[in-house]
Amino acid sequence: TIPYLEDCQPRNMKRVGVVVVALLAVVFAQPIRTTIGDTRTLLLSDGSVSKFSREEVDRLIEAGNSTFMDITNHETPSLNARMATPIPTKPTHQAEVNSLCSELDAAEITTTIGNLSSYFNRYYSTSDSVDAVMWLMSQYKAASVDRSDVTFELFEHKWAQPSLIVTVAGTNQTDETVVLGGHIDSIAIGKGLAPERRAPGADDDASGSATVLQVFRALMKAGVRPQRNVEFHAYAAEEVGLLGSQDIANAYAAQGRNVVSMVQFDMVGYPPDNNLPIGLVEDFVDPDLTGFIAKLIDAYTTIGYEKSLCGYACSDHASWTRSNFRSAFPFETPFEKDNPNIHTANDTLEFISEERLANFACLGVGYIVEMTNSS
Repeated sequence: TIPYLEDCQPRNMKRVGVVVVALLAVVFAQPIRTTIGDTRTLLLSDGSVSKFSREEVDRLIEAGNSTFMDITNHETPSLNARMATPIPTKPTHQAEVNSLCSELDAAEITTTIGNLSSYFNRYYSTSDSVDAVMWLMSQYKAASVDRSDVTFELFEHKWAQPSLIVTVAGTNQTDETVVLGGHIDSIAIGKGLAPERRAPGADDDASGSATVLQVFRALMKAGVRPQRNVEFHAYAAEEVGLLGSQDIANAYAAQGRNVVSMVQFDMVGYPPDNNLPIGLVEDFVDPDLTGFIAKLIDAYTTIGYEKSLCGYACSDHASWTRSNFRSAFPFETPFEKDNPNIHTANDTLEFISEERLANFACLGVGYIVEMTNSS
């Protein structure tokens, strides 16, 4: 999840545009070396668009302020023109979903999180970030049991870390695609260069990436063959302005791809005692899809939900919304009650609940089964 002024000011979004500019005058740090351009175009939380140098953007990130989308190269986004496919109004595959959920292994999700968080960090410009993507792809390949309808793509960007796209081909409605995603990068805010800071990112967002993988494992283990195409995404460079997901969403829109729906899993493990409801985000999302996800939460989880707001484009779902695709974002808690350890070296497994991971995995299974078998 994009850093949210955690070290700088309270969560008052009306002031963010002003704070962004003010921080540039007072925060000093060395620029981070990247392969992307020196001038960036940022869409700020107040809706304004401004140009910043790469060094200025780095200073904002180091100060814990990334309440923006970096829309460089996508100032005018490619727009999806195909939105006719209706969203289901209620779940209708309870028996199949409940059977699949009964086989979910939350301990396996925890193991995946442990492996991903063992990298020093997964910051998008580092070699570790590339290694983490390659390791995650190896887990998908192992789970696919060499099925011929499963393919793997490393979506390359203008920086080191690629995004990962795993596709299960549909059996019938092959021109339609359902997406479940999370982001694979991590970040720790503070002084100094981001690549040099320990950022385990267990909750943000190894938890989402691991849970998406577990949904895939459940489908493969049961031999599920969806009618629509299903894609499982692990996005690069979410923490620095949703860069990876914007590249993919814009490419899909330009290609005329019919993505029926996209759901983002970004932070799905907190709190460790599992005593809070899911925060169902209502801004920067599609209301019809979000309403359906609410019904899936009621049907396939035991923790319920509360309506919540990000207040800005806080994760990769916003990239899809901006390109006119339907997206939804069920978050681990109501937004103001999320994990306080994210974007630090303390974002570790001890603050994650296996029970909560299992609930989100079952929600993911329900989403895939219901969306890929609806007419």
